[in-house]
Amino acid sequence: MIYPLSAGLRKELEKHTRIENVKRGDILLKEGQQSKNVTLVLQGMIRSYYLKDDEDISSRFTTEGEIVLSVNSFYSRRPGYEFLEMYEDGVIAQLSFKKQEELLTNYLEYNYIVRLFTQKYYAASEEHLFQLRKQSAENKWAYFMEQYPYLVQRVKIKDIASFLGIRQETLSRIRAGK
Repeated sequence: MIYPLSAGLRKELEKHTRIENVKRGDILLKEGQQSKNVTLVLQGMIRSYYLKDDEDISSRFTTEGEIVLSVNSFYSRRPGYEFLEMYEDGVIAQLSFKKQEELLTNYLEYNYIVRLFTQKYYAASEEHLFQLRKQSAENKWAYFMEQYPYLVQRVKIKDIASFLGIRQETLSRIRAGK
């Protein structure tokens, strides 16, 4: 548990959170759609990606116990540029923007919980941007192995390479020690 929930907040979350079984390949959000829900991965994995020159670029892999949303779209209430796709069969919990705003207004402990998730998200985003812009391909791979070892067996090499901002061939050479 991240933080103790009051009985009132627990009741509201149970009432308004939608639990859904989802299949690999299900698209939860498409480019051009407005992000209307914050999603907690209970089981499985979601890949966030965007398109560039007809190629998809992985921007995030969200696994069990983590939250995902298209941040800019969700909070600005505008269409987004990301896709959110189920990478594995799984179970997700979703809460609408409207309900989240109500909970933030009415429950102080919910603000604390959202702040913790926000801090984690932005710290990871900043580190990812640093790795993409400042590091060699070898260092990017070393960073990935250090930070995300649990993803190596679950994510395709092409998607790891796009996440790291390197070509698949380059990543294959690095992994082979060449």
